[in-house]
Amino acid sequence: LVSPGQLQVELHNVTIRVEGTLFGPSLKVWNPELGSWPRGSCAYGESGCSFRNRRSPEFARSKWALLHLQNSTNITIQGPGVIRAPGNTYWVIRNSQPKVRGYCLLKIEHCMDVRVLAIRIVDSPMYQVVIMHSSAVTLERLRITVSDNALGDSGPHNTDGVSIIASQGVSLRESHIESGDDNVVIKESSKNIHVESLVLLRGKGISIGSLGERTAEQQVVTDVVFRNVTLFGSMHGARIKTWKGSKGLVQNISFDSFSVHDVTFGILIDQDYCPRSQRPEGCPAGPSQAIHIKDVHFRDFTGTYVQEDRRVVCVACSGLHFDNVSLVRTLPPSVRSSP
Repeated sequence: LVSPGQLQVELHNVTIRVEGTLFGPSLKVWNPELGSWPRGSCAYGESGCSFRNRRSPEFARSKWALLHLQNSTNITIQGPGVIRAPGNTYWVIRNSQPKVRGYCLLKIEHCMDVRVLAIRIVDSPMYQVVIMHSSAVTLERLRITVSDNALGDSGPHNTDGVSIIASQGVSLRESHIESGDDNVVIKESSKNIHVESLVLLRGKGISIGSLGERTAEQQVVTDVVFRNVTLFGSMHGARIKTWKGSKGLVQNISFDSFSVHDVTFGILIDQDYCPRSQRPEGCPAGPSQAIHIKDVHFRDFTGTYVQEDRRVVCVACSGLHFDNVSLVRTLPPSVRSSP
């Protein structure tokens, strides 16, 4: 049993082989008083929320991690071992009280030339794998799972499978990712990201954003490729989500060769994003400025959707291309299986 913060390490020219199980503490052990996020961070609407420094709340949400690699170079972390936690002890509380803090399982921060290979990640209380302020990172043959079949309000919220923020030159491929939230998400200040050959189960699919929360600065994502992605039962196939009233840019993005099965929305662009868990007071009504979304390609989408094949809620979009998007509507699995 390891507590978040104990394995916060700086390493150089090292290979770490995980052969057993690195196990994190339950909510009762690590946060018995249901302590909140850092005061003023705006992570999840905690008291004293302040946004004077214009820094995105995303950086606070991964403050704690079970294995935290930082300021490191030329590192390989390889399996076949497991990093896991009793995530359900957090989800059952955080679903109704998102201000209660949790921790991530693996965080790579301010690192260069890192490889993570054939590791299993299971039941993280929060984001599962976080790449932050790093470059030249390769993630291969990951298996990320959550032991909860629920989606939506009753599911394991904020358990993003792989979260990439303020990083460049990141490659994710040949991995199996389950989630109760975004399976893979690219966030602000990221560029030159390549994602290929994934199988995604449940969760909310592939996302860019959200961007522009509380008018944060440096809300730019460019030069991203997603290719050969298969999704089963996810809420979205491909999604871009931005907050109202923000400035920034999403440009040169490709979603290629997606096979979707029983997704709620095949493709979603949402420039009216405002979840209550992150902004309890709500967002301003009426027209406002928006992050620019341009030169985005959706190519070769096949499979089935439950609600809509394509929903585009745009304020500032140009150069959106939909080529060979051929999705067929189907009934929800629960309806199909009923007598």
